[in-house]
Amino acid sequence: MLFSKPKRAIGIDIGSHSVKSVQMSRSGSRMRLDAAGYALVDRNQFNLDPVAAQAAAVRESLSSLVETQSLVVTALPGQSVVIRYPRLANMPEDELQEAIEREAGQHIPYDLSEVFLDWTLLDTVAQTDDKLLKILLLAAKHELIDARLQVTQSAEVTTAIMSVDALALADAAEACDGLNAGETVALINIGYSSVSIHFVKDGVSNFIRDVSWGGRDLIQAISRARRCEMEEAERMLLAFAADGGNEAAPESEQQSEESESAMPTSSLLDPLEDEPGAGETAKPAPASVKPLEEIMSNSLAKLVSEIRRSFDYYEHELYESPVNRLVLSGGVTSIPLLQNTLGEELGIKDVEVANPAESLLQLGDRRAVKPVVERPAQFVVAVGLAARGAAVL
Repeated sequence: MLFSKPKRAIGIDIGSHSVKSVQMSRSGSRMRLDAAGYALVDRNQFNLDPVAAQAAAVRESLSSLVETQSLVVTALPGQSVVIRYPRLANMPEDELQEAIEREAGQHIPYDLSEVFLDWTLLDTVAQTDDKLLKILLLAAKHELIDARLQVTQSAEVTTAIMSVDALALADAAEACDGLNAGETVALINIGYSSVSIHFVKDGVSNFIRDVSWGGRDLIQAISRARRCEMEEAERMLLAFAADGGNEAAPESEQQSEESESAMPTSSLLDPLEDEPGAGETAKPAPASVKPLEEIMSNSLAKLVSEIRRSFDYYEHELYESPVNRLVLSGGVTSIPLLQNTLGEELGIKDVEVANPAESLLQLGDRRAVKPVVERPAQFVVAVGLAARGAAVL
């Protein structure tokens, strides 16, 4: 039986909050964005059976894509993958594999029999009179890979390539012509439960760190302050982001103002609440409602502190040149408060939110790519995964 070569690539970004899928193909030397899908992960089902919940979201996100003759690329979460950048003495290619395995034994905190090991040669760098090979080394435990494959197999999807979400950020930036020679850019993806920071120098991966923080932290802060369910807090945050960081007066506050205008002025002589007649003339004062910016300030300060530590390590411990530009992605990065806070605290003026729908020159039918147009910053990882697959078509 003859099998035709895949003509398209599908990148599937599987998160604990949502699943984003992107289908891409090659159009000459450019990438073409053909279709996209988006689906939320059912929180109640996720708490009971995360595999089933994510698999259902994968199926829903793929419902509008053409899966036949498509090469599927998925990713592992960066915080669970060991990523190192060892430098080895220059040597013939046939000796490199054995040398890397010896080096991995010193850098990987697991027995090598427990992990899947992969590597790629990034660059050749000069050090004094010698040339060193800069290697990108990755190690993922077998059970982690099996867990991800269990989700896609439950969704009846066959994975051809498995990457890492932090690496997909660089693949997306390259596909969108977002990497420049002579520049160091920090690609920061803020997910629901973690943040990936990928430093790229001269178009080459240079350092990756993942931070245990995410949009969930902001939602929890809003939920506590406004005394509402997480779902309602998330709606507030999304509305705040969609409105460019402007918040309409909360309904409770509007109702309080209306009731206050109709109430007589209270007096110290009014009866207390537990005294007879208290309910007739006196009413409890409405609780003040903090603005969302104030509610989120402490949580954002934690995020900035963690990212600042990563920048300090990169620039001072690794003796690398300062970062010239920030490229942000993820659902909450459209909030101007977040963009401005990061830029000011890190001392970087050039801060942008990734928009693959604008950066990719070739777009398919507008209805087919609507999810990316509506939520461009959320689809960066999926675009990077699809671009990785399309590159080998």
